[in-house]
Amino acid sequence: MSPKDFEERGAAAPFTTRVLFFARLRQASDRSLEYLVPGLTGGLETCIIPHGKIGQALSLSIFDRALMEELEYLNRVSPANIDDAAQAIALSGLGGSRLMRRARARKEAVEDQRPAMQGRLINEVQRTAGQQLIDPAQLRTPEGGDGLKPLLSVAAAQIQVPAEALLSQTSQWAEVLLPVGFPGGPPDAPYRRTLAEMERFAAELSKWLIPEPVGPAEMAQRISVAARETITVAKDHLSAIDGLAGDIEGGLQDWDRTWARLTTEMETLSHIVDGWQRLVDAWDKVGRMDRIDQREIVELFALYAPILPIGPGAKSHNFWINLKENQKRWNSMIGTPDLFATDDKTRDKLSDFKVEAA
Repeated sequence: MSPKDFEERGAAAPFTTRVLFFARLRQASDRSLEYLVPGLTGGLETCIIPHGKIGQALSLSIFDRALMEELEYLNRVSPANIDDAAQAIALSGLGGSRLMRRARARKEAVEDQRPAMQGRLINEVQRTAGQQLIDPAQLRTPEGGDGLKPLLSVAAAQIQVPAEALLSQTSQWAEVLLPVGFPGGPPDAPYRRTLAEMERFAAELSKWLIPEPVGPAEMAQRISVAARETITVAKDHLSAIDGLAGDIEGGLQDWDRTWARLTTEMETLSHIVDGWQRLVDAWDKVGRMDRIDQREIVELFALYAPILPIGPGAKSHNFWINLKENQKRWNSMIGTPDLFATDDKTRDKLSDFKVEAA
């Protein structure tokens, strides 16, 4: 059964325990948290495990237990909020030194990017008004930002936005843009990088499948198309976000509307690409392994790749419906992947939880 919307699909949870590789988190109808874990029943069904029960049913890594404790305090489930929680646990060192180093490097990069992006927004307003450009480094502290108000007064008066509002609004705008950056800017903004890596992933699968037997070749081809269909939808929303940056003055003048569009488009984009970076990373890990190992990963992806909740009116609607049907056929061919092999004791515990049909 395809999810009707992103809320029903849930957001990917970056757990390190193998059987939770495809796990997602969502809020139940009573707003409690529940995990959606496919494969545990041996097929395509999704096991629904309440937040407080999953640690009792499965053996978890230290990082995963800490992450679950952090996720318990989420007011709202979203890819960005889950990512923030995972980043906090990674910084603590509970996920090991490698995760901690990556988290620190990312934190430092964000601290550099935030003032640079706000400075670019402000300088576009200053440039249009024929005023002196600012040094973005001054935006690293609240005091530095306050000191810029006299310099911004002329441009602010021209667009009829108080200098204080110009500072606060560009700060919020820059914060929202951190995952995507500016059009034509560095390609290392997280979502732009993910889309580029998905393109590479799709291209590599298209080449990989050539010498494969019919079954694995078909699976690889469908995953490649799924990645490209996802990219196409994502780029529509990315274009909408980039378009707002094409009229910064107008955006600041009509800030309530701009803010609503920015946050809505960004959240939708985050849901669209959600879960794909994990697939790309897993594929890269088997890049130098034997083809049999690569084939196992392809089979896993074919069964549990993220399905976009696309409505009947969308061009790609039939593709996603057909993919779900193909997954049932592939599952009958493959059986239970080794990733989800569980012992009798664990299966007994899992039998207490409800499941959602494929």
